[in-house]
Amino acid sequence: MRICHVIGSIDPANGGPSTVIGRIASAQAGLGLDVHLLGACSAAREAVSREALAQVPGIERVTLHLMTDPPSRMRRLLASHFGPAFDAVPEPDIAHLHGVWDSPLLRVSARCRARKIPYLIRPAGMLDFWSLKQKALKKKVSMALFHRRMLRGASVIHALNPHERDAVSALRLWTRIEIIPNGVFMSDIERVTEEGLFRGKFPALGESPFVLFLSRLHFKKGLDILADAWTRVAREHPGAKLVVAGPREDDSIDAFDRVIGDAGLTGTVVQTGPVYGADKAAAYRECACFVLPSRQEGFSLAITEALGFGAAAVVTRDCHFPEITEVGAGIETALDAGEVASAVSRMLVDPAFRTSCGAAGAALVRERFTWPAVARRTLEVYRSMASGAR
Repeated sequence: MRICHVIGSIDPANGGPSTVIGRIASAQAGLGLDVHLLGACSAAREAVSREALAQVPGIERVTLHLMTDPPSRMRRLLASHFGPAFDAVPEPDIAHLHGVWDSPLLRVSARCRARKIPYLIRPAGMLDFWSLKQKALKKKVSMALFHRRMLRGASVIHALNPHERDAVSALRLWTRIEIIPNGVFMSDIERVTEEGLFRGKFPALGESPFVLFLSRLHFKKGLDILADAWTRVAREHPGAKLVVAGPREDDSIDAFDRVIGDAGLTGTVVQTGPVYGADKAAAYRECACFVLPSRQEGFSLAITEALGFGAAAVVTRDCHFPEITEVGAGIETALDAGEVASAVSRMLVDPAFRTSCGAAGAALVRERFTWPAVARRTLEVYRSMASGAR
């Protein structure tokens, strides 16, 4: 079976979908599927994007069709280069589209309908209730003019969790929905990192226990909640540090800095920028706990990775990861700075509790959320699509 995965941008700075696509493709190739990946990135980010893909275990089994975006803004907007690029891929049995609002996906889905190639769409949280409220008018117009047809033409909508399934169902697309989560490669989790590697890269941490926020620096991720929560935590635990890691996407980090600065806590926060590979693995291993006070998540790869590495987790219920509470891998909170602060404080004062949480999270990921298991689930769905099931 030949599969073609399609995404507008492979730049890892764009977050989850760009990170996931190579991993799910690689895991499927490991099952013996003929897997192709079609995507693009800007010329300025090409080297970084290719290097990020090169770090995916087994990616050499995937045939890559990577393009540099055209310099013309209009051509990028219209994604005119994606249609011919998809046509150049050997005839796929299934196309797997990642995202919703990108023009390349409109181009490719239209090609699929014309050529009678079954396709499924992985919205990655973009059709969540919260997400649809952001730039709501623009999305309503776009949905009416273009995207409803794209979504209804799909054989399957690939939801990441039951919450996303319910959000998609509310749109009345009448398209079949299948839940397939994200995962991790155990080879990534089990990779050996030098003891103290992350602290060595960021000497300002010293020997202090640190709380790790690792995600895109965007309003959705709750940086304002984190700032408020940290002003409370730092007063109770003056020896602790907060690490903020990730690529900047909007001005929310500036507001975060103002709150931290006004509280006189700048010295307790270490901002690292994006971290990848061994540095990221070491950050998860060395942190006292992982925190993500997000307003919305589909199936957070950062949370899954943190749990896999044995980090106790403090996340909001809006992250839609109820398994954390079910197995005792951490603490879920409301979207409230006080609750987040209380949960983080407990992690800092109770090493036995956070060790227990870490062990439970690592076991959860090993048992349920690995990429080979996800790939086997996608293969079940692909086979049903190929047989014409709706």
